[in-house]
Amino acid sequence: MCDRPKDPVWEMALDWLLRMQEQPGDPVLHRRLHTWLEASPAHLRAYRKAEKVWRMSGQLMNSPLLDCSLPAPANPPRARRHWLRRRVVSSAVAACAMLLVLPDWQGITADYSSPVGEHRQVTLADGSVVELDSGSAIDVQFSADKRQVTLLRGHAFFSVQPQPQRVFQVAAEAITVTVTGTAFAVELSPDTVDVSVANGSVNVADQRRHDATLEPLKPGQRISFLRQGEGVQRAPIPVDQIAAWRQWQLVVIDQPVSDIVARLRAYQPGLIVLNDDALGKRRITAALDLRSPQQALRAAIAPLGGQVKTLSPYVLRVSGAD
Repeated sequence: MCDRPKDPVWEMALDWLLRMQEQPGDPVLHRRLHTWLEASPAHLRAYRKAEKVWRMSGQLMNSPLLDCSLPAPANPPRARRHWLRRRVVSSAVAACAMLLVLPDWQGITADYSSPVGEHRQVTLADGSVVELDSGSAIDVQFSADKRQVTLLRGHAFFSVQPQPQRVFQVAAEAITVTVTGTAFAVELSPDTVDVSVANGSVNVADQRRHDATLEPLKPGQRISFLRQGEGVQRAPIPVDQIAAWRQWQLVVIDQPVSDIVARLRAYQPGLIVLNDDALGKRRITAALDLRSPQQALRAAIAPLGGQVKTLSPYVLRVSGAD
């Protein structure tokens, strides 16, 4: 999915663009947009960036702003600084639009990967089986005394063939999971690295804590590490809910809507834009069908009065009731 910057100005610029695409002839909305653009040069730059991303997706048709003059940035920078700023903005636009217009280079260079909206099962050289969730990728390196798998992105479920003299290790950023034979899941979520055990036991280590090995995890146990920081949380989990995505289910228990949106982005090509902070903070419990991410999203937010608008085949907008 699109890894756009978590920048409130960028988020607001994208929101303004979507509003203008929905109501291009609204003069009040037009004036409000110009007031926002004139408030800061950063607003204008962010809006132009959003326009470029929209054009790259092939969906921008005659933007209303193209027919009127835009305010000039206050304190125009010198030519070189202006050129440098444009280069930086262009780089950000290219990064955000990459999944819409360019091949998935990480997926191509990984040893194994799964496309968006599909699962993949991989049998490794030792007979161990790895199931990859939508949009996931791994690298594999086997040696005489060690079997090493690196989870580059997404979620994976491992069924490991026992080889007592040859450990099996999974790395996900700074977290390593070491086993000899067991079944477990490792998940790289937006904020956490999660490990859950379905069968057997695993040893988990956080390299940021001087390779401190934690207590072994046993069936029905889950541990979550913050990707930023050193927070750790343990919790029980029903074994049949571990890697529920393998049955095309997303089981959420008292989670904020923003987390559900982030999870469904892995199954929906293009962009899912959540522009309602209040809705994003509301919490729900539900079992959703990942085979239809748009319907799952609508089912999740409908009881809260939320709505999903399809602005193009590659852009969904999530918001509260009008």
